[in-house]
Amino acid sequence: MIKYEFPLNERIRKFLRIEEIFKKMDALITIKKQYCDYSCFDTYFHIIATASRSDLKVELIQEIEKQRLKYNSKIKTKKNILFYKELNKIRLQLEQSKIATGFNFGADKFLHELRTRSTGPFGIVVTDFPDFQFWLETTSPIERKLYFKSIIKEFLPIKDAVLNLLQLLRSNVENKSMETKTGAVQYKLEPLFKNDLVVITLNESSKVFPSISSNKYAVNVHFKSNIASAPLKLIKFKLGVASL
Repeated sequence: MIKYEFPLNERIRKFLRIEEIFKKMDALITIKKQYCDYSCFDTYFHIIATASRSDLKVELIQEIEKQRLKYNSKIKTKKNILFYKELNKIRLQLEQSKIATGFNFGADKFLHELRTRSTGPFGIVVTDFPDFQFWLETTSPIERKLYFKSIIKEFLPIKDAVLNLLQLLRSNVENKSMETKTGAVQYKLEPLFKNDLVVITLNESSKVFPSISSNKYAVNVHFKSNIASAPLKLIKFKLGVASL
């Protein structure tokens, strides 16, 4: 099964983008193949560009507090109590975090130079930057892994907040089985609710992928195929909508 997620507002779109960037970093750090370190630095700079924004930290604290108050008023089950404690922990970590805004590397000339070269037409290449080649040749894969973990450490409160909020959002999805013979379907939304995310689940054998447009009243889903001459057939799928 393939699960597609479509944010219904810029706030959730931003959270999903940040989640994906951190997941990329986590995956790249574990790979021990040549040139993965180049991608690690590029992804690290993307993390800085998004996660160092001061308004993001404020927004996350406000969102965590809203969810914390919700869970405090819920029935005191073991699961709810544990999640409430986790939200408290995340809020405290966010409040105590000291994340420098922008590309502030202090006296670290190595990172300054890497950042400058990453924005150039050729990106980071050892041909133009022997310091980088020296670093690659004189450090072990384990040392480089520890290095990347150390430079993203200050952003972990942002990562934890975003991942927990999205986990909570996804847990609220209520899926409905649907089908279409025309390749298009409209799903009506409750306009009084604050809808944040649409999730569409398709079987891989369907050979199609969804594209959506939406407003506060409805979600319009159109299924497309990479095979231009593919005949139209019955498409079965699940659609869910969730909100924080």
